[in-house]
Amino acid sequence: MKNIILQVENLVKSYNQRFTPPLRVGAGFTLNIPFLEFKEGRIYSLLGPNGAGKTTLLNLLSLLEKLDRGEIFYKEKRINPSSLDYRRRIGLVMQDPFLFHATVYNNIAYGLKVRSLNRKEIRGKVLEVLGLVGLLGFERRKAHRLSGGEAQRVALARALVLQPEILFLDEPTANIDRRNTEIIEETIRRINREGVTIILATHNFSQAYSLANKVVSLLDGKLVETSPENLFSGIIEEADGLKQISLSPEVKITLATEKTGRAHISIAPEDIILSHCSLDSSARNSFSGRITKIVGEGQKVRLYINTGVEFVALITKRSFQDMGLNIDSQVYLTFKTSAIKVY
Repeated sequence: MKNIILQVENLVKSYNQRFTPPLRVGAGFTLNIPFLEFKEGRIYSLLGPNGAGKTTLLNLLSLLEKLDRGEIFYKEKRINPSSLDYRRRIGLVMQDPFLFHATVYNNIAYGLKVRSLNRKEIRGKVLEVLGLVGLLGFERRKAHRLSGGEAQRVALARALVLQPEILFLDEPTANIDRRNTEIIEETIRRINREGVTIILATHNFSQAYSLANKVVSLLDGKLVETSPENLFSGIIEEADGLKQISLSPEVKITLATEKTGRAHISIAPEDIILSHCSLDSSARNSFSGRITKIVGEGQKVRLYINTGVEFVALITKRSFQDMGLNIDSQVYLTFKTSAIKVY
C-alpha cells in the first residue's frame, strides 16, 4: 500500500435500474470496478468513449455521488461519504464548469474566503494561480464574458488555489481551441511536478497517453486492458445481405459479424489506408474526409479526419511527406471488413 493515495474496491453504481444483490445488469448503465488504485504524485487518464463511465467514476471519487456498493480508501483509510477532511484535500473541474456571475478574481477567491484567509493571503494566492494558468491581468474581467477556454482555465485556477492533494478533471480540454488546450495541458504537467495527483477523464487517445503515467481504460462501465481507437457505438442491421452499422447519414460501415443489435466496433488506426482518390480495391469501406489535426509521434504521424464522423489514422512520416498532407487536405480513408473488431 506504500504511496497509494486512493483505492477503490468492489465499486458499483447503477442508473435506471433497481439495484439488488447479487449484481444483475439489466436496462440502464452500471459502473462496476472490482479494484483500482492510484499512486501519489502521478497523472492518470480515464480513457473511453462517451458513456463508458469516466464521469461517473470521477463523481464517485470526488463524493459528488453515492456508491451503491463498494468502498473508497484515502491513504488506507475508508472514506466516509460525509468526510469533510477528504473533501478539503481534493479539487474537481467539470467539463462545463459553473462560474459565479462575478469577476474572475472573486470566482477564484471564493473558496479562500470560505476558509477565512485574510485579504493579503487571498490576493497573493489568487494572483499566483492566475499566473499559473496564464490569466494575469484578468482579475477584473467578468466571468460570463470569457471564452470557453478562458473559463476552463479560471475553473482550473479556482480548484488549484485551494492546494488540493488530488485533482479530478473531467474532459478538461473538450470543445476548446488549441492554444487554451496547450496551456491547460502544460499547467497539468507543472502542478503534477509539484506533487499533485491528477486523475483526468478524456476520450482523446493522444492526450491520454501523452499526459498520463498510466491510462485506465473503460468501456460500458467496466475496466478493459486497452482502450481501442476509432471506437463507435450503433445498431448492427442487415441490408441487402450485408451487415452494416450506421454512424451518420454519410457513414455506413459494412462488417463481417454474426452479431446484430446494439454493439461497439473499433478500427485500429494503422489498419486505415489513406489516398488522394477512391481506391479500386476489395475493401468495402471507403469514405472521403478532411484532415483536422496532425500529431507527430516519432517516425509516425497520427491524423484526425472528419468524414462526418471523426476517424484517426496512423501512417509513417515518409508516407505523410510523400502524400503532401496538411490541415484541411481532402483524403479518402479505406479499411477492410476484417479490420473491424466487434464488441
